[in-house]
Amino acid sequence: MVRAALLVLLTAVLLAGQAPSPAPADAALAEANRRILTEIAEHSEQLQNLEYLSDRIGPRLTGSENLKRANEWTAQRFRDYGLVNVHLESWTIAHSWKRGWARARVVEPAEHRLAAEAAGWSPNSAGALRGPLVYVKAEKKEELEPYRGKLRGALVITTEPEPRQPIEERPLLPRPPQPERDFAARRRFSQEREDFFVQEGVVGLLRDSDKGFGLFNMSSVGRDYSPAKLPTAFLTPESYDLLWRLRKNDQPMTVELEIGGGEFSAGPVEVYNTVAEIPGSEKRDEVVILGAHLDSWDLGTGATDNGTGTSVLLEAARVLRQLDLKPRRTLRFVLFSGEEQGLNGSRAYVEAHKEEMAKVSAVLVHDSGTGRVETIALQGNSQVYDIVSRLVRPLRQMLNMEELSLRTISGSDHTSFNRVGVPGFFCQQERATYNQTHHSQADTFDKVIREDLLNGAQVLAVFAYNVAQLDDLLPRKPAPPPPQP
Repeated sequence: MVRAALLVLLTAVLLAGQAPSPAPADAALAEANRRILTEIAEHSEQLQNLEYLSDRIGPRLTGSENLKRANEWTAQRFRDYGLVNVHLESWTIAHSWKRGWARARVVEPAEHRLAAEAAGWSPNSAGALRGPLVYVKAEKKEELEPYRGKLRGALVITTEPEPRQPIEERPLLPRPPQPERDFAARRRFSQEREDFFVQEGVVGLLRDSDKGFGLFNMSSVGRDYSPAKLPTAFLTPESYDLLWRLRKNDQPMTVELEIGGGEFSAGPVEVYNTVAEIPGSEKRDEVVILGAHLDSWDLGTGATDNGTGTSVLLEAARVLRQLDLKPRRTLRFVLFSGEEQGLNGSRAYVEAHKEEMAKVSAVLVHDSGTGRVETIALQGNSQVYDIVSRLVRPLRQMLNMEELSLRTISGSDHTSFNRVGVPGFFCQQERATYNQTHHSQADTFDKVIREDLLNGAQVLAVFAYNVAQLDDLLPRKPAPPPPQP
C-alpha cells in the first residue's frame, strides 16, 4: 500500500510538472494518463482475476474444455466491466489432444529411471519401445545424410545439453539475451528431419527440457494439430544429462520409452479468441488493439504464460471503460488461443479481419510473464519512433520505463500483424523467473509479482489510449523493394 501511495503521489507531481503552459489537448491527455495510472495503482483487480484463471480454471491447452471455460469467463469479465461487442470468434484445429502418461528408462549399461512427459500432440507408442540411443547432429537437411541406413530401431536425441546455470543463480538470474531465432526456418527443418527419421525407421525421440530442478519444458511436435509421426517425450535436464554422460565416447547404450493414455479428438474441433471493445467517439472504424494469449501448456496452470498477460488486458479494459475517457478510436481487446503451437489464433484473427487491417493503427502484446515492462520493442519500425516516444513519455517519467527499442522480437502474437504490415509491438519485460518456469509444472500463481503486474496494465492502458487520441494512424514500415528480375 505504501508503494502504491507513493506511485500515486509521484504521478501527480510529475504530470503537473510537465510543460509550463500545455495546450488544452495536451493537458487533457496528461490528466487522462494520471487518472489511468492512479486507478490501476489504487484499485487493481488483476490479482483476483489471475488467481481465478490460474486456480479455478487451470491449464488451458488449445482445444480443451478448460480453454473454452476461460474464453467464456473472460468474455463475462469484459461484460462486467462494461465493454461492448463482446464475443468469441471461432477457428478450427484438426484435432484436440489430451495428455496421458509417459515412462522412460535406461536399460543398459545400468538401469536408470528417466523422468519423462509426452510432448504435445505426440502419439502413443505401440507398447514399450526399446532400442539403441543415437545422437543425430544436424542443423540442415544435407547433414542428415551420414545417418542414412544407421537408425532403424533407434531412439534418437538431437541436441547437446545446454550449459546449466549454477544452482546459486537459479531462479533469480536469467540467462544473457540470446540471438534472435528464425522460427520458420527451424520449423521447416524440424519437419524435414522428422520425415527422414520415419523413412529410416527411428522408433521414438527424446528431448531436453533445458530447465532445472526437475522441471519439464513443453512444445508441440504435431504439425497443424495433427498427431506427430513418432512418439516423442521431454526429459528433465537431470535425465537428459544422464543420457549424455552415459553415451560419452559413443559407448553403446539401450533405452526404453513408453507413452500411453493420450487422447485425440476424432475430427476437427472449434476453438476461440475472446474479443471485446470500447467504441471510438470520433473514428470508430479505426482501431487500436491490445493483445495477449489465453491458451497455455498443461503441466502447470499457465499463470505466467500467459495468465499474466490476460490479467493485464482485463485490467486495462476495466480502467479505460470505468474512467469513461471516450477514446477517439475504438480500443479492441483480443485474447488469442493457439499461440503456444505457432501463433495460430492470431493468424486466424488476421485472416478473418484482413479487410480491416488498413484501419488498425497499432497492436501491443504482453507475453513475457510477471516481470515489469522495461520498454516497448518497435520491431524495427523506425517510422514510428518519435511519435511513440512522445506518447509514452508519461510512462518513462512515472514508471521508469527505458527508451523505446527498435529490437525485433518474434514468437508472439504481434508477429501475425507485422506480417501484413500492421505496426505490431511487444512489451519487452524483465524476465523474472519466466525462462525457468514457463511451459513447466512450476508455471503457477505463486510466481506472480504484484507490483510488476500493475506496471504491465499501466503501460498497456496508457499506450492504447494515447495512440487512440492521435490525429492520424501510426505510419507503416516501408514495404520491401520488389525482387529484381
